[in-house]
Amino acid sequence: MDNTIIPYEDASSDSSSDLDDSSSNDEHSHLLSNNIGVLFSKFQAGDVFMNMENTKEYESVRNKYFTPDIRKIRLMIESKNISYSSDRDTSNYKVSFEDNTNNSTGGYGNFDNVIGFRLIKANVFNSIYTVNDNNQNIIVKLSSGSDVSVNLTQGSYTFQELGDHLISTLNGDASLSGFSITKDTTTFKYTINNSTSFRIKWSSSSGSAYRLFGFFNNDNDSDATSYTSDNVVQQSVQFVDLVIPEIPYIACKRNSVGKNLIDRIPLDCEQGSIMYYSSDINLENYFTPMNFNSLTIQIYEDTTDVFYDCQNNDNSFEFELTILNKHV
Repeated sequence: MDNTIIPYEDASSDSSSDLDDSSSNDEHSHLLSNNIGVLFSKFQAGDVFMNMENTKEYESVRNKYFTPDIRKIRLMIESKNISYSSDRDTSNYKVSFEDNTNNSTGGYGNFDNVIGFRLIKANVFNSIYTVNDNNQNIIVKLSSGSDVSVNLTQGSYTFQELGDHLISTLNGDASLSGFSITKDTTTFKYTINNSTSFRIKWSSSSGSAYRLFGFFNNDNDSDATSYTSDNVVQQSVQFVDLVIPEIPYIACKRNSVGKNLIDRIPLDCEQGSIMYYSSDINLENYFTPMNFNSLTIQIYEDTTDVFYDCQNNDNSFEFELTILNKHV
């Protein structure tokens, strides 16, 4: 008969052993629940969900897109984010990712479990100056006198203008006189002359003025009345090296001075313009997980172990960080 309630009856003593056996064999026999998720909470490999989706396919998609072992993020660092102060140097500055008065931190936050780091893009100013703080000094010695140190005036010069400026600077010093110069616009070499014997101490000079005038970086070991350039003059910076001390050396490019070199950026654009550099081909070497709350950007010029003199013009860099989603 419909809607008939069958009374619950206690099991007889004779059937108790049967009930015990049944309970021990049924893992859900003790659950008093209508929740299917409770009763069917275990899926074996190869099973399907209620919607007939294969569990292995679901797990594969989940791990690939939502719970991968690693993830990659892009980090933008730019010198214009640094506060303006008397010691501001856009070739050597530090960006902090937490609360800091020296730069804005709103979009950063600390980066934990970083295992990979590489440069993706860079925008670097190609200095318009031919003479700067790194190549303005020259030491000259007349045969009858002592060492005289002179400084060229920083600024932009053509090949001929720079030769004329050298001579006016030398003859403008009270201890020097009688200098002249020949400017060969075919070979792009200079010949520096004086009726009195003299020598130029390029190596002892502070910086890299030798390269502006095409000479080897050596002190002349004897006096002479003229010296002609050893090489074609080089009156611009060819490239800059991006160095970040916080990045492990294993993730950097090996180099002769052992700096944490991230990449070498060629300056193959017109002086006074912005060099755009893209490097998606950089290999990635993984390192032990590290936490970063700041990075130091250092830009070195191509001639000596000194920071690039860009007259504090701004630069920007885009990096890719590889982050491990598991703690090891």
